[in-house]
Amino acid sequence: MSIIGIGTEIVECVRIAKMIDTHGEQFLQRVYTASEIDYCTNRASSTQQFAARWSAKEAVMRAMRCHNQGIRWTEIEVAVTATDGPSIRLSGVAAIWAEQIGVERLHITLAACRTHATAYAVAVDVDG
Repeated sequence: MSIIGIGTEIVECVRIAKMIDTHGEQFLQRVYTASEIDYCTNRASSTQQFAARWSAKEAVMRAMRCHNQGIRWTEIEVAVTATDGPSIRLSGVAAIWAEQIGVERLHITLAACRTHATAYAVAVDVDG
């Protein structure tokens, strides 16, 4: 296994809350998938959940060095299962870019408190 890239991001939760308050559904639908919106809105700490996903998407973009590749926010999805925790699902241009640069797996970790959310991503080529 070889590491292709790493990325990290930290964001103030109040920044994401202001974006949601100011732009509402337009912001949510531009940045988050339907399942992410559903997951976050059904949590008591929804602002922190949205902020953690924002951080995860930024961290993944950094790990894959793809900020200038035309990737939409919704093409990077954070999925969570009770047994495996958070994982990343790529679609569209993000999936194509990952294949082009040899990313076969993305590892992600998320953390959030009342004021901040952070994420750390590692892109790896499992054949390397």
